[in-house]
Amino acid sequence: MIRKCTTDAQANPRASSTSQLASMDHHSACHRPRRPGACSGLAATLLSAWLAIASPCGLAASLAISGDIAHFTHPRDNSYVFSLDALSRLPQREISTTTDWTPKGTFRGPLLRDVLAKAGAKGASVKIYGADDYSITIPISDFKRYDAILASHWNGRPLQLENYGPFWVMYPLPAMSQAETSGNFSSKLIWQVTRMEVR
Repeated sequence: MIRKCTTDAQANPRASSTSQLASMDHHSACHRPRRPGACSGLAATLLSAWLAIASPCGLAASLAISGDIAHFTHPRDNSYVFSLDALSRLPQREISTTTDWTPKGTFRGPLLRDVLAKAGAKGASVKIYGADDYSITIPISDFKRYDAILASHWNGRPLQLENYGPFWVMYPLPAMSQAETSGNFSSKLIWQVTRMEVR
């Protein structure tokens, strides 16, 4: 059963030079999301080359969780790796919202607290990494307080590397107050997620 959060988002106080991108069509290989200042020079060249190989239909989407966890799919690496299929078997939620980078649409995926529980997360925080090595550390208490999801789909389509995939951390923005989403909150909405480290 999919639960939905579909209330219209409140006015967004967060400014972004990349706001309201017009399309999330995963057939377009030209659209490459970019975090301001996150990737330049050689790093940008290497990332572009990897994206060309890995998307849209190359490498299968997966998420690796390591660190302070109790369960492992790969004991030698002390990691729990989810395939897209494994994540889709967890209870799914939907959040309909705009973001600083996209028009209104519906994101779908499992609750982050369910994903972390499956891996037996025992720490107090989780460092989440994007494909370009951008990272953000988020208190695990956030995922108990808010029904944040690890989105794998947008408007029914799988997220691809060239449009914020394979996974995007999405909070239930429509249900949150302006005070809760002010300041640097948008940095928590990390896209192109590939791995997490529980601390």
